[in-house]
Amino acid sequence: MKHIKLKKVKRLSSWRKVSINTWKMPVDPSTYGLLKFNAKNFESFAKENGVTPTHLFTKVIAQVFHENPEINRIVRGANLYQRESVDIFLQVSVDHKGHDLSGAIIRDADKKSVFEIRKELMESAQNIRDNKDKSFKKVKKIVSLIPNFLTRPLLYLLDLAMYRFNFYSPLFGVKNDPFGSCMITSVGNFGAEFAFAPIPTISHVPIVLSLFKVKNEPIVEDDKVIIQKTLSVGVTLDHRIIDGVYASRIIAGIKKYVESPQLL
Repeated sequence: MKHIKLKKVKRLSSWRKVSINTWKMPVDPSTYGLLKFNAKNFESFAKENGVTPTHLFTKVIAQVFHENPEINRIVRGANLYQRESVDIFLQVSVDHKGHDLSGAIIRDADKKSVFEIRKELMESAQNIRDNKDKSFKKVKKIVSLIPNFLTRPLLYLLDLAMYRFNFYSPLFGVKNDPFGSCMITSVGNFGAEFAFAPIPTISHVPIVLSLFKVKNEPIVEDDKVIIQKTLSVGVTLDHRIIDGVYASRIIAGIKKYVESPQLL
């Protein structure tokens, strides 16, 4: 069966064509950005509705992807393909000691409310921590059985089958398109002022977002220093898919919904 439902983008701009054929898949991400938004309404909306900033931000990003389908794409060989659904992957700590890390994916996140996202994420995270997630258990077992020297070539072959040839089989032990359209990692508890997460080569996502805690910061407004609730987000982009034009649309979309979450 097909690994992902994809539709080939036939009309490429000159720059997009040159970009795809100039760079290989990024081993180290090449484009970074640190964003800051007025989070007064964002924080109060989350508290009033009983959701966390992560739940609300997931909905924000899903909506931005829905409104800008050009960023929801994947590079295969020398061609660009359109993903048909907006799926958001969130990092999940398997235990509080940091011994293992996994993730939960919210399929069709743009079609779900922030309350549905909260419920699904909480259930998925709990299943992973309670060792009830069948897919995670299977992948974990397979990886533990593979000798270290074979891990890299086997991961390469799996990646080749799933993303280059778009072939999928349940025998692989992983879910279809396991990382989806975008990755979000909440790093607010790490104590860092800001950070940029790498784009995992095997993920094939065009963007990874590092979400920080909402906090009070001094800003200048009308030549006066005031204290304002701000939300910082570290962004890592795959420049083959998202250039400055699309990046500006992403920033505008995030700003719109973070500052006015009721629009969601």
